[in-house]
Amino acid sequence: MAEQGVDVRIYTARYRDDLFEKVGTTQVEVINSVAPPIFEYYYDLVLAKRLISEASKWADVLILHDGHSMASYATRRFSVPCIPFYHNDRWDPNIWGLFRGVAPIYTRPLDALELKSLREVPLVFANSQSLAIAIRNHEPKARVVPIIIGVDTSRFVPKWNEDDGFLMMSGRLHPINNFELGIKAIADTDHNVLIASILERRNLWYYRRLQKTVSNDDSLRKRVNFEFLTETALIDRIQRCSLFLSPRLFDYLGHAALEPMACGKPVIANDSCGSIEEDPPVVSCHNNPARWREAVKALMNDRKLREDLGRKSYEFVQQKHSLRRSVAQIVQYASLCTKDYGRGKDLDAVSTSSRSAHFY
Repeated sequence: MAEQGVDVRIYTARYRDDLFEKVGTTQVEVINSVAPPIFEYYYDLVLAKRLISEASKWADVLILHDGHSMASYATRRFSVPCIPFYHNDRWDPNIWGLFRGVAPIYTRPLDALELKSLREVPLVFANSQSLAIAIRNHEPKARVVPIIIGVDTSRFVPKWNEDDGFLMMSGRLHPINNFELGIKAIADTDHNVLIASILERRNLWYYRRLQKTVSNDDSLRKRVNFEFLTETALIDRIQRCSLFLSPRLFDYLGHAALEPMACGKPVIANDSCGSIEEDPPVVSCHNNPARWREAVKALMNDRKLREDLGRKSYEFVQQKHSLRRSVAQIVQYASLCTKDYGRGKDLDAVSTSSRSAHFY
C-alpha cells in the first residue's frame, strides 16, 4: 500500500518485534491493554472499540481484522467508514474445537451484534469467494466483497535447485488445520515432516494433543518436528522442503499453501469439502490418510514430477495471488468508503478521494 501512495498505520495491542519483518516505513501503534480474560471473543470487542477510538483520530477508512461487531459502531460513533475483514467463517462449529458443544450458548449475544453490524456497515471483506457466500448466507443484507489472498512474491521466491528431502506443513496450531492428517500420511514411510506454526495460549491443548500423537509412536517421534519461526526462517524452510502438505478443512487455499506454491513447491491439499476453489494446480485428496500416503509416496519418488507441479504452482500464484493484486483490490474498495459516505448513498457514487487506510 505504501508503494501505491497510501498512508498506512497498524493499530494493535498484540505486537512483537519480528511480527512485521521488513514492514518498511509503515507505522505501528501499540495500544497497551490488559491480558484477555476467559471470554476472549467478547474481550476482542472491547479491544477493538479502544483501537477504533484511537485510529479514528487519524484514518479516513478503518479495516478491522478482529472484533468485527464493532465495525458499525466505528461508522456510527466517529463517522469513519469501517470495513470488517473476515478470514474464517465465525459460525463454523469446527473452529471451536473442544468447546463446540457450548459454543452456541457462548456466542449468542456475539452473533446478534455481528449480524447487526453486517447489515449496517458499508462493505465487508472476505478472503475467498466461498467465505463471502457463507457470510451472505448468515446475513443476506451484507455487502460482501471477496479479496484475493495476496502473497509477497518479492520474498516468497523459488530456489529451484533446493530440495532437501523433507515434507512440511505450516499454519496456526488449530484443529481446523487438521495437522493430524498430515502426520498420519507419513506413517509407514521413512519421510521427515516439519510443522512450522504459531503457538497461541487458547490452542495450547491442540499442540499438546499433536505432541502426544507423535510421542506415542517411536517412528513418528524421530521424524516429526515442530518449529516456531520468524518469517525469514519460515521462507528458508519452505524453499528447502520437497513437498508441502495442506490438510486444512477449507475449500480454498490459504497463505500456508500459497506461499510454498510461490516458492515453486508441489502441494497436496485436502478436498474434503468436495472441491478446491479456483481449481489450483495441486494434488487434491480426500480426508483419508491412506490416500494421502499414496500421494506422498508418488511425489517423493519422482523428483521431476515434483518440479513440474512446482513450476505450475509458481505460475498460478504469480498470475492470481500476488500481494500487489490483493492490495490494489483493497485500495479500490476502501477508497469508496470515505468520510462523506452516507447511509442512504449508493456506494458506486461515493467520492474516491481517500488516500489513507488503517489495519487492526
